[in-house]
Amino acid sequence: MKYLPLLLIFLSIQANAQTLPSWFKKAFIEKGLDKKYMINKRLKPTFLEADFNADKEQDIAVFVTDKLNKKNGILVIHGKTNEYYVFGSGKKLDDSDNFNWVDKWSVYKQKTAQETQFDQESGDIIGGKEIKLSHHAILIEAYEDGGFIAGGIIYWNGKKYIWIHQGE
Repeated sequence: MKYLPLLLIFLSIQANAQTLPSWFKKAFIEKGLDKKYMINKRLKPTFLEADFNADKEQDIAVFVTDKLNKKNGILVIHGKTNEYYVFGSGKKLDDSDNFNWVDKWSVYKQKTAQETQFDQESGDIIGGKEIKLSHHAILIEAYEDGGFIAGGIIYWNGKKYIWIHQGE
């Protein structure tokens, strides 16, 4: 009887655990991505599922660590084509090739985003620009002392993924 509460907690955790779709696992191995990247479960949820490239099929994003350089990043596999894209983990997106600074991520579902604009010479923030979005994207964020400081949105523009900077 004294183990019943522990059993209930364990079953609750198992029921809430995310399981990657079988098509993703198959593509991850067939493309040799398992040899280069380790799926990093540091962020919750452990993966994001949405139609990131607007082809009406679900895609998957996972947080990964490159096995050689130990840099963190995001791997997206498109559900319809199994094409994959890596951001971070040694591959630059905007000015970052390591997403070790990411504290939180989620599917961004809003129809607009505010892109932080910087002065080219000083690097100071000079304002924001509204960007219209037609489909879901990936929002990544960094926090300091409990407050949002910076992040960005990874968005498919119809040809490639782009970075929409947010915050500092």
